[in-house]
Amino acid sequence: MQVIQRIEHRMRLADRNDLPRLIEIAQSALSDAAKLDFHALQHEQSLFLAEWRTAIDGFAVFLPLQESLLVHRLAVAEEARGRGLGGWMLDVAGHHARQLGLQAVEVQRAIGERDSIAWLQRRGFSPMPHGGNRLYLRRPV
Repeated sequence: MQVIQRIEHRMRLADRNDLPRLIEIAQSALSDAAKLDFHALQHEQSLFLAEWRTAIDGFAVFLPLQESLLVHRLAVAEEARGRGLGGWMLDVAGHHARQLGLQAVEVQRAIGERDSIAWLQRRGFSPMPHGGNRLYLRRPV
């Protein structure tokens, strides 16, 4: 993926020097941060970071599936929340999916994550039929 920029931010593949900051963001933003293997994700080139100037503000893990790009994780640093960064990273996921020839972007959420699900729906994601305690949401690209 090429570097994607907007005036305030740019998104690029993470490298090993970025991992300490990404782990710090994950620990403050994700309940399952300890489960993430950042070294493997960086090696597989599925770990992307968002930065403003030289500050890393967030990250996303993009996993290509057969027809869609799964946003496996998305996290924004506490001090960068509320500025539209998460929505912008989802837009970057759509751009990346198109580059890969995929048809949609998908996100999984626990059924009880009502605020997160509503946030995704406001950004054009629609629930997909699925059983269990997870909800899959999809947005065409």
